[in-house]
Amino acid sequence: MDLGLKGLNAVVTGSTAGIGKAIAIALAKEGANVAICSRRQEKVDETLTELAQFPGKIVGGAVDVTDKVHFQQWLDGAAEALGGIDIFVANVSPMSGKWEDAVNTDILATVSSIDASLPWIKQSKAGSIVYISSMAGVIGTPQLPPYGAAKAAMTHYMKSLSKMLIKDGVRVNTVSPGDIIFEGGNWDNLRINNPDAFKGVLRRNPRGSLGRPEEIAQVVTFIASPMASLVNGGHLVVDGNSTGHVHF
Repeated sequence: MDLGLKGLNAVVTGSTAGIGKAIAIALAKEGANVAICSRRQEKVDETLTELAQFPGKIVGGAVDVTDKVHFQQWLDGAAEALGGIDIFVANVSPMSGKWEDAVNTDILATVSSIDASLPWIKQSKAGSIVYISSMAGVIGTPQLPPYGAAKAAMTHYMKSLSKMLIKDGVRVNTVSPGDIIFEGGNWDNLRINNPDAFKGVLRRNPRGSLGRPEEIAQVVTFIASPMASLVNGGHLVVDGNSTGHVHF
């Protein structure tokens, strides 16, 4: 299936590890031009090297999304280098149990980074915003209540934003991953350092294994693409049926 992504310009935040990196790779494989970023330049350089094998233009830089001025400058530079922005994937999250992190990064920085992209995306004929939330936003999270609350709030905001931007031809959707494991990630560290606790995480995943970043990236790539033109204001929980309730 041709998703119609060839030649489109995508920005993915938090894109040098885990889900964000997998999304950047998946978009690049489909022929999109991709801008990546994270706070560490060495990780950006490593990811740029990996993405160089794909046909589209790839740019990247070290930037902190909580620094509104610096992020705006970086984003505008990336947009100019690519020739605009068609797709914006908001992926940054500290996955923190601290309220100030949840508010400043998960909420305020996500809102400001999307706002920074809007002048560019509104010029696109295939404008698409995808917010990476979490199943923590639809279930109780006693271990990280600020994180779950922030994800729930932002999922709600994305629905409102989809209504606000529909007149501009910009689609807004949310993807909420379940338990995703990758090298160096939280679940991988738990697997190594606390095997008994990790077994508990496995038990809540009916298929007996955790998801992979690539499984989320494949979903995001489709939803971001022109092939999903009727998908707008949606919220898709991609959790391998880990949550037991119906997601209205």
